[in-house]
Amino acid sequence: MYYWIVVILSGTEDWKIKIREYWDMFREEAEWNFPNDAAQAFLSSIWKASIKDLDGMEVQVVVDSNDNIFISSGTPSFVSFMQHEDELTKQTMKIPIKAWIHTHPFGSAYFSSVDWSTINTWETIMDNAIVLGRMEYYSYHIPSDKGRKVFFGDDGEIKDIVYYMGDEEE
Repeated sequence: MYYWIVVILSGTEDWKIKIREYWDMFREEAEWNFPNDAAQAFLSSIWKASIKDLDGMEVQVVVDSNDNIFISSGTPSFVSFMQHEDELTKQTMKIPIKAWIHTHPFGSAYFSSVDWSTINTWETIMDNAIVLGRMEYYSYHIPSDKGRKVFFGDDGEIKDIVYYMGDEEE
């Protein structure tokens, strides 16, 4: 059983390297159409970088069809690849995108209007969108138009799961 809050990474010297180390541990097992335990462990490393290493800045990670990851950070309310262009020049992003993951470090896990605009723009070449919030995440499988919001208790155990069809709760 995976625990959401037990991911511990040391120091703050290079947060991208730490995320990549977690990716290397979980990439073989990670499933994005409703994240499994391995994917949730990786998501937790992204959340930790956003909150602890970057003091509440948004982080995004894109997983391409070759299982390469592209990582960037932004402000507390916006993230892009500006000032992280090296992520896009080191290797070529292969589409379709398996998962677009980003954090909302000062709020809950929900897709903002900007997030929905991104999803709608990329929907033909992106399979999953995931947003991380405090003790929760919301995953959306674009081809099926189904979502799942997972809430965690203080002990790190899953407390509740809500399923969505489009933007309607099931």
